Amino acid sequence: MNITSIPAIPATETVRTALGAVEGRVQTLTERKSLRFTLYDGLHDRAVSCYVREDQQEVMRDWWGKRAIVEGEVSRDIESGRPIAVRKVTRVQVLSEVERGSYLSARGVAPMKPGSPLPEEVIRRLRDA
Repeated sequence: MNITSIPAIPATETVRTALGAVEGRVQTLTERKSLRFTLYDGLHDRAVSCYVREDQQEVMRDWWGKRAIVEGEVSRDIESGRPIAVRKVTRVQVLSEVERGSYLSARGVAPMKPGSPLPEEVIRRLRDA
Protein backbone atom coordinates (compact mmCIF):
# COMPACT_ATOMS: atom_id res chain seq x y z
CA MET A 1 0.00 0.00 0.00
CA ASN A 2 1.48 3.33 -1.08
CA ILE A 3 0.51 6.17 1.23
CA THR A 4 1.56 9.63 0.19
CA SER A 5 2.48 11.72 3.17
CA ILE A 6 0.77 15.06 3.49
CA PRO A 7 3.24 17.88 4.13
CA ALA A 8 2.89 19.55 7.49
CA ILE A 9 1.05 22.85 7.36
CA PRO A 10 3.14 25.53 9.06
CA ALA A 11 1.50 27.15 12.06
CA THR A 12 0.31 30.63 11.20
CA GLU A 13 2.18 33.31 13.08
CA THR A 14 -0.12 35.88 14.64
CA VAL A 15 2.34 37.89 16.77
CA ARG A 16 5.82 39.24 16.08
CA THR A 17 8.23 40.30 18.80
CA ALA A 18 11.09 42.79 18.46
CA LEU A 19 12.82 45.44 20.50
CA GLY A 20 10.88 48.67 20.26
CA ALA A 21 8.83 51.31 22.04
CA VAL A 22 5.18 52.22 22.53
CA GLU A 23 3.83 55.65 23.49
CA GLY A 24 0.65 56.06 25.50
CA ARG A 25 -0.85 56.69 28.93
CA VAL A 26 -0.09 54.45 31.92
CA GLN A 27 -3.28 53.20 33.54
CA THR A 28 -3.93 50.08 35.61
CA LEU A 29 -1.10 48.92 37.90
CA THR A 30 -1.13 45.34 39.18
CA GLU A 31 1.16 42.95 41.03
CA ARG A 32 -1.02 39.86 40.79
CA LYS A 33 1.07 36.92 39.45
CA SER A 34 3.51 39.37 37.84
CA LEU A 35 4.35 43.04 38.11
CA ARG A 36 2.73 44.87 35.21
CA PHE A 37 0.76 47.91 34.13
CA THR A 38 -1.59 48.70 31.29
CA LEU A 39 -0.53 51.35 28.79
CA TYR A 40 -3.22 52.76 26.51
CA ASP A 41 -1.51 53.15 23.15
CA GLY A 42 -1.72 56.72 21.88
CA LEU A 43 -2.12 55.65 18.26
CA HIS A 44 -4.70 52.85 18.48
CA ASP A 45 -6.22 53.65 21.93
CA ARG A 46 -5.96 49.96 22.88
CA ALA A 47 -4.61 48.38 26.05
CA VAL A 48 -1.02 47.15 25.97
CA SER A 49 0.21 44.99 28.89
CA CYS A 50 3.68 46.03 30.07
CA TYR A 51 5.67 43.63 32.26
CA VAL A 52 8.35 45.09 34.57
CA ARG A 53 10.99 43.73 36.96
CA GLU A 54 10.38 43.43 40.70
CA ASP A 55 12.89 46.20 41.44
CA GLN A 56 10.74 48.65 39.43
CA GLN A 57 7.69 48.32 41.71
CA GLU A 58 8.18 51.56 43.67
CA VAL A 59 8.95 53.74 40.65
CA MET A 60 6.02 52.20 38.76
CA ARG A 61 3.62 54.12 41.00
CA ASP A 62 5.15 57.39 39.77
CA TRP A 63 4.22 56.47 36.18
CA TRP A 64 0.50 55.98 36.88
CA GLY A 65 -1.78 58.36 34.95
CA LYS A 66 1.08 59.90 32.98
CA ARG A 67 1.98 59.83 29.29
CA ALA A 68 5.06 57.72 28.67
CA ILE A 69 7.20 55.91 26.15
CA VAL A 70 7.79 52.29 27.19
CA GLU A 71 10.77 50.44 25.68
CA GLY A 72 11.39 46.69 25.67
CA GLU A 73 10.39 43.55 23.76
CA VAL A 74 7.24 44.67 21.92
CA SER A 75 4.81 42.00 20.70
CA ARG A 76 2.70 43.21 17.78
CA ASP A 77 -0.25 41.77 15.92
CA ILE A 78 1.13 40.62 12.58
CA GLU A 79 -1.95 41.80 10.61
CA SER A 80 -2.46 45.30 12.02
CA GLY A 81 0.93 46.10 13.57
CA ARG A 82 -0.89 47.07 16.78
CA PRO A 83 1.19 46.54 19.95
CA ILE A 84 -0.17 43.86 22.30
CA ALA A 85 2.46 43.63 25.06
CA VAL A 86 5.83 44.95 26.14
CA ARG A 87 7.91 42.41 28.05
CA LYS A 88 11.30 42.88 29.67
CA VAL A 89 10.72 46.64 29.96
CA THR A 90 14.12 48.33 29.82
CA ARG A 91 13.07 51.97 30.07
CA VAL A 92 10.03 54.12 30.77
CA GLN A 93 10.32 57.77 29.77
CA VAL A 94 7.61 59.93 31.32
CA LEU A 95 6.49 62.69 28.93
CA SER A 96 5.29 66.16 29.82
CA GLU A 97 1.59 66.80 29.49
CA VAL A 98 0.28 68.74 26.51
CA GLU A 99 -1.32 72.00 27.63
CA ARG A 100 -5.04 72.25 27.01
CA GLY A 101 -5.76 74.32 23.91
CA SER A 102 -2.10 74.37 22.83
CA TYR A 103 -3.16 73.37 19.32
CA LEU A 104 -4.51 76.90 18.88
CA SER A 105 -0.96 78.25 18.72
CA ALA A 106 0.02 75.82 15.93
CA ARG A 107 0.88 77.35 12.58
CA GLY A 108 1.18 75.90 9.10
CA VAL A 109 4.39 75.47 7.16
CA ALA A 110 3.94 78.72 5.26
CA PRO A 111 3.86 81.90 7.34
CA MET A 112 0.49 83.64 7.60
CA LYS A 113 0.18 87.04 5.99
CA PRO A 114 -1.17 89.88 8.12
CA GLY A 115 -4.96 89.97 7.89
CA SER A 116 -5.22 86.37 6.63
CA PRO A 117 -8.22 84.45 7.93
CA LEU A 118 -7.58 81.88 10.66
CA PRO A 119 -7.55 78.23 9.54
CA GLU A 120 -10.78 77.46 11.41
CA GLU A 121 -12.54 80.29 9.52
CA VAL A 122 -11.36 78.90 6.17
CA ILE A 123 -12.52 75.40 7.15
CA ARG A 124 -15.94 76.75 8.20
CA ARG A 125 -16.32 78.57 4.89
CA LEU A 126 -15.39 75.45 2.91
CA ARG A 127 -17.67 73.25 5.02
CA ASP A 128 -20.65 75.61 4.76
CA ALA A 129 -20.24 76.28 1.00
